[in-house]
Amino acid sequence: MKLFTAILLFLLPSLSQAAIISGSMFGWEESTTIESIGDGSNQVSMWWSINTSDRGWFYGSGNALTRSDVALATGVTDISQITDASAFSFTNTFVGPVCDADCNGNGVGDFLVWRNIDSGFYGVLRVDDIDTTYGADYATLSGTWWFQTDGSANFSVVPVPAAAWFMGSALAALVGVGRRRRRKLV
Repeated sequence: MKLFTAILLFLLPSLSQAAIISGSMFGWEESTTIESIGDGSNQVSMWWSINTSDRGWFYGSGNALTRSDVALATGVTDISQITDASAFSFTNTFVGPVCDADCNGNGVGDFLVWRNIDSGFYGVLRVDDIDTTYGADYATLSGTWWFQTDGSANFSVVPVPAAAWFMGSALAALVGVGRRRRRKLV
């Protein structure tokens, strides 16, 4: 029983970690709406405009009606590389021009980080595509976003709770088998 309690106490901190939630956006028209991503209680707000085909400008709290500042995550090609979003250089003005996957040599769109200036929560957007098929006046953005629900700046891989529960269940079964053997020996 002591082993099971120790294992459970070891697993509880990882099981209680907040999740990184994510989603996709399609057809976000430039210079029209402010988009917000978050968990329902906290959020970051984002706004953008077209630069040229496959490039855009992204705005912080000083240039748009948002309560979030923005930073370009230079060199990031995967969300798991963002282990401390606070380390980026945030601005309340703008960053850009920022590339989508078509204009980046590595085939991955640029990553942007927003920080809510009131709550300190972080959100990330990867610019997957800026579509100017119908001209710059009708440009749209498609992207993938992530939001850290615990307010931390870490977007690296979070332990999967299901895997932790599976491991805990397996260990509990082993403890049960061990007890059963002891009873047979008596």
